[in-house]
Amino acid sequence: MDPLAFPVLAGTVLTEAVRFLFDRASAVLDRRAGRVPIDEPESVAGQSETLQVRPEELTDARVERISQAQGALQVYLSRPALLQGDDEALRDLLAQLRQDLEALYGRGLPFGDEQRSRPGAHVSQHADEVSGPQVGIRAQGMTAKSRVEVTQTAKTITETGEQVGLHFDGQIG
Repeated sequence: MDPLAFPVLAGTVLTEAVRFLFDRASAVLDRRAGRVPIDEPESVAGQSETLQVRPEELTDARVERISQAQGALQVYLSRPALLQGDDEALRDLLAQLRQDLEALYGRGLPFGDEQRSRPGAHVSQHADEVSGPQVGIRAQGMTAKSRVEVTQTAKTITETGEQVGLHFDGQIG
């Protein structure tokens, strides 16, 4: 994980970012455990748009990472003196957690003055078996500023199957 993937934050903003991600991780884990219905939208103070977990993104590996991150963040929240904006291990942890949460919610979670654009297109495909073509995105081309995100999984891809994340018939950029 690129340590620059999470901005350097300090003081109150860092504490708020850690608390926000910890709370989102808790909400996801509550939904996964069945304590809260998975399809119940999550209202977040200060945001007009509710967050909705996309169940197909709740993979075992992602849930394990979120659970571990939540445990690590609990230590930081109980000992605020440990929260240092230049702590690369903390920034890596926050970046990975944010990446997992953004995949689950299908939207960006920017912090502070950070200006992050959302992907222009997001595709998530999961199949037990692929026996023909499975294409995430087909396009004539893409501008240099376009962003796409494709997540595909398949348990089995047969001899006649093909899994393609992006297919461009033109230039990129």
